[in-house]
Order: sequence, then structure tokens, then C-alpha cells
Amino acid sequence: MRAAIQDIIQGRLHAAKVNGGASAAQPRGDGRYVVTGRADARYTVHVASLDAIACDCPAGIHDKPCWHAAAAFLRVIADSAASSEPARTRVGCTVAA
Repeated sequence: MRAAIQDIIQGRLHAAKVNGGASAAQPRGDGRYVVTGRADARYTVHVASLDAIACDCPAGIHDKPCWHAAAAFLRVIADSAASSEPARTRVGCTVAA
């Protein structure tokens, strides 16, 4: 089961990279990012920590991984690396996106 979940998450990361990677997630402040999906639909992703990410897309509202959340995850990592500020983590949380 764990391997299947990892495969799903890897697939969403790949989709995020194909759709613009970190640059697909536009920061809006307070841990919120806007990602434009199919048919120009705009979704809001909230990153409370690297292991607590939520998206308001159809998959995200059902607690399923989506590429929008993966794009925001990549943006947080990229911004953290660029600023030398460690990305926020919280032990024991799940990715809800």
C-alpha cells in the first residue's frame, strides 16, 4: 500500500514539473498559492507545512493528491533553497491534497 501511495505522489510531482514546476504556483501570502489548472481553472493551495498541504481542486477537496499541491510543494522547496531559510516541517501530519 505504501508503495502505491509513493507512486501516486511521484506521478503528481511529475505532472507538476510538466505543467511548469515551481513556477506554476504563484504565491499569494500566508502560505497560499494559486495554480492554474486545466481550462484555465484557478485553484488555491494552502501550505501549512511540507506535510500539511491542501488544494481546493476536485481531487484536493476529497483529500487526494493533485499536481497543484505538488507544484506548491516544489515552490516552497525552491523558495526555501533560494533564501537559505529552512522549509517548514511538522512531524505527524499528512499531505491532504
